[in-house]
Amino acid sequence: MSNGSLSSSKPAARLCHIIQWKHFDGYGFNLHAEKGKPGQYIGKVDAGSPAEAAGLKQGDRIIEVNGVNIANENHKQVVQRIKLLPDETKLLVVDSEADKYYKAQNIIIKSSLPDVLHLKTPMTDVNDEVDMNGEKGDGNGVDTQSHQSERSAASPEPEVNYGNIPFVEIIQQ
Repeated sequence: MSNGSLSSSKPAARLCHIIQWKHFDGYGFNLHAEKGKPGQYIGKVDAGSPAEAAGLKQGDRIIEVNGVNIANENHKQVVQRIKLLPDETKLLVVDSEADKYYKAQNIIIKSSLPDVLHLKTPMTDVNDEVDMNGEKGDGNGVDTQSHQSERSAASPEPEVNYGNIPFVEIIQQ
């Protein structure tokens, strides 16, 4: 398993294991789909959120949810997959550079590829301090108690806000 370092010169897919924190509502990202553009994408990622801590970035294209390829699934089906496990989800994602690289190399992106970066939301301790190594806080952790996620403005595309209200689908008609 990779430690998440980007020492390789070639782009890589990222398996982001996002775990909810008890002091943060939801995961802290929006699921985004655009008409005429295939796939599901990450919209806004809230600063200080479990999603950000697990390496999720705005614009990432989702390849798998919890080990299942979602290429042929619609927005609602992807939302259901994300909600399948109550307090965590695993998203295999690629940024636009990695997406282009894999397409140019004719490589099918899947979590079993050897160069996939494995990233995980760090755990929190009883004082709600985040230790980026996943260990209990020693005063050097990042204080996320004051972070509140914001709702993104509704857009014409289907979007799910995993910020303030966990798993609420926002669709403008």
